[in-house]
Amino acid sequence: MPAGSISRSPIPRWALFGLAAAVLLLDFWTKQWAVTSLASGVHPMVLQPGDPGAATSIAAALAERGLSEAAVRDASSMGDIVRYEPARGLRAQAPLKAEDLDLDVIALSGTGLAPPRRLRLQPADLGQTLGAVAARAWRIDQSDVQPVLDKATWRAVSRITDTAVPVPAGSLIALREHSIAVTGNFHLVYAENFGAAWGFLSTAPPLVRQLLFVTISLLASLAMAWTLWQGRMATRISTWALAAVMGGAMGNLVDRVRYRAVVDFIYNFVTIGDTVHGWPVWNIADAGITCGVVAIMLEMLLTRSPAKKAPAAAKQA
Repeated sequence: MPAGSISRSPIPRWALFGLAAAVLLLDFWTKQWAVTSLASGVHPMVLQPGDPGAATSIAAALAERGLSEAAVRDASSMGDIVRYEPARGLRAQAPLKAEDLDLDVIALSGTGLAPPRRLRLQPADLGQTLGAVAARAWRIDQSDVQPVLDKATWRAVSRITDTAVPVPAGSLIALREHSIAVTGNFHLVYAENFGAAWGFLSTAPPLVRQLLFVTISLLASLAMAWTLWQGRMATRISTWALAAVMGGAMGNLVDRVRYRAVVDFIYNFVTIGDTVHGWPVWNIADAGITCGVVAIMLEMLLTRSPAKKAPAAAKQA
């Protein structure tokens, strides 16, 4: 053994892949919570007869989803709790008219994105077909819109002011907006990223974007798995860090396959004067990737070997 070398046992493979699996599972669980417990303008929280608590009252059903009494009252006063009834006869090829601007449709499945999806028509949509508008909103082909409309879509009927009543049989209750203010600068909100970090390529054609990101994420995950299996990383820190990066990459890959987008829900921001400066909404997978990459970069900077001195003969030449 050369002088000064230190013998150490390699990190067990099961531990490295266990860390990657832990990041993946934690990311999956938290995203599932965000999908079911948070809501946005395009992704409402829905209650139907048969949901836990729905047989008692709307307030009780929302409490099962984690809403406090104050949050329920605020949502009701803001008009964010709405009753829907089954929407029948919606045709994808029908041109939209002025009276259709009040059309507020929820699709529970079939859009390929995190269900449910809310479609709210705007004045700029007049004259276009419902299929064209829905295809853009749901990021699906126009040929796929009619099967979604025929399958399980709901039309807004009235706002809920009395949350003590049970969920009406045969209808659906939707909470259109719901976020959680954990602290003054730390909120839990529902968001979807169709691009890469900071929304990169989010406006690219859906098919191109999907194939590109899924392929890159899959190849990167396989390369990292092979590197960890072969024990190719130089140090323990970089090895553990690469395992965390792999777990995060796989977590976002699962989202790309399931929803064609990455679900984000953690929002940090600071307010300076009247301006809000926020970090892009992120998730546990992003945290694993960021922490792993930062650890590898710091180790490379802090453990860089000093440049070797030139031999004396070379100096004299």
